[in-house]
Amino acid sequence: MKTNQHTIDELERLLSEYIQEIENSNLQNLSAQMYTTQSINFVRWVKGDYTPKGRARKTLA
Repeated sequence: MKTNQHTIDELERLLSEYIQEIENSNLQNLSAQMYTTQSINFVRWVKGDYTPKGRARKTLA
């Protein structure tokens, strides 16, 4: 997906505020990391810089 620069700028501003909220919360580290990573990936997807791939599967040797 790709969108206009104004929307991307606003999403990045809101993302920054959201990450600050996460850092100031009482979430455990793993939860905070998951919320942050997924949010960053969403903004990257909107910018056309990310494609969700799903989980990697283990191969049997």
